[in-house]
Amino acid sequence: MPPSAAPGVGMRAKGTDALEPLWAQAALLNSHGIAIIDPASATLRAVNSAYAQLVGRTPGQLEGRPSNAAYPASEHVHLLVAEHSADLNGAASLKTRQSHRDGSLIPVEITLVSVRDGNGPVSYRIQTVTDLRARLGPGDALPGGEAEQGAAGHFRQLADSAPVGILLMDADGGVSYANPCWLALAGLTAEQACGDGWWEAICPDDRERVGDAWENLRSGAPLDLEFRYRRAGGELRSVQSRAAALRDGGGKLVGFICVDVDVTEQLQRRAALDGFHGRIRALAQRLEQLREDERAGLARRLHGALRQDLTTLVGEIESLCARAASGAVPEPAFAGLAELARGCLEELRRVTFELQPPGVEELGLTDALRRFADESAAQSGLAIEVTDAGDLPDLGPRRSLALFRTFQEALANVVRHARASRVEAHLWVQDGAVHLRVSDNGVGIGDRDRSKAGCFGLLSAAERLTQLGGALRVFGVPGRGTTLDASVPLGSGRERRASLAR
Repeated sequence: MPPSAAPGVGMRAKGTDALEPLWAQAALLNSHGIAIIDPASATLRAVNSAYAQLVGRTPGQLEGRPSNAAYPASEHVHLLVAEHSADLNGAASLKTRQSHRDGSLIPVEITLVSVRDGNGPVSYRIQTVTDLRARLGPGDALPGGEAEQGAAGHFRQLADSAPVGILLMDADGGVSYANPCWLALAGLTAEQACGDGWWEAICPDDRERVGDAWENLRSGAPLDLEFRYRRAGGELRSVQSRAAALRDGGGKLVGFICVDVDVTEQLQRRAALDGFHGRIRALAQRLEQLREDERAGLARRLHGALRQDLTTLVGEIESLCARAASGAVPEPAFAGLAELARGCLEELRRVTFELQPPGVEELGLTDALRRFADESAAQSGLAIEVTDAGDLPDLGPRRSLALFRTFQEALANVVRHARASRVEAHLWVQDGAVHLRVSDNGVGIGDRDRSKAGCFGLLSAAERLTQLGGALRVFGVPGRGTTLDASVPLGSGRERRASLAR
């Protein structure tokens, strides 16, 4: 049939823009019936002339009607299962019968394709209908009763092997059939599921929502809902459930069909991913807070005691300049001035060393650790000893600095929390990696202590080592101290082989 103005109007979706011109033209000229279905309302958005001719109506008469209106009630269950299968897998097909306006039934083959917007929900379905009358001989068509029986057997075979849960219910909502997948999902036997058994399997916290959705379904609204079943042992399984009303030829409600898809693992993965993102956000916020605290601490040190000492130094110099003019400058004044200047320089050197320790590259890792240990011991009163196994390979600046920062953080935690008197640190090479062990004789870190804000520096050190392929482990025994083990792999294959050969 050549394209005309009337069919062209039929291929426009109500309430939407026209379909793509080339696609619409191809659909108009296609000898197969083609329909565009709105999944939300289960209505026909657009049909072509071939589809309209199969049911004996015009495209305008069909648009907006239920998508299953062109099929006998006995086929509605099969159509719903096929639609759900298409939504899960992208496409589905089945052989069924279509109702002509004159009451005759036409054997057809249907192909359903579900189209999504990106990774979102199904935006529409494309239904292609092929008339099978030309392929069937006079003896091939099934009489009405045999056709009904064959359709029922086909549904049972399809439902028993379906990878989704399927329930058939009477008009009162009592289950008359539950397929094996649904029984396994809910943890019930076929006898337990019959009648109101399916309702008892719903998690009590979700029953009110499910009940409201089923009342809306009775009123003609589609049901598409996520809820949970609770098995006998208490295990919860989440499902995405879709249900539709089944009506006879006169439109009377005769029952319902419900299709449930187990989405428990998907929700668990989503929750784990959301939790991971939450931890990342918390880590980023905490890192920014640490940066601000570090800046504030540095500002206090530079603008606190150091600024005061420099101000005093300037005042003393001005005073000496004024007194030098009269020749009354005592010798001890110069000595005090020199001592104050040396103190300012020492404080500047300590701050600079903590921010960017030059000893790691200039002295090597072991000597840099000893130098920092000596300064920490002088300030804190701790007895700190650093030893190594000798002949440590060159780790390079990044790995050396990572171990140095870990040592810094370990000593800072000992000073702040451990109430220890002695710290021992040891460096050695084993299994292709350089290891640093720091032990103290303090109170010992506990499991709760690891999550405190003060221990966030250890988490940062662990992340820094992990980025280099290393690891950080912390062991604490209450009353017997804490041991920290850090490691980074050697850089090259030659370094690894050399370390393993020793």
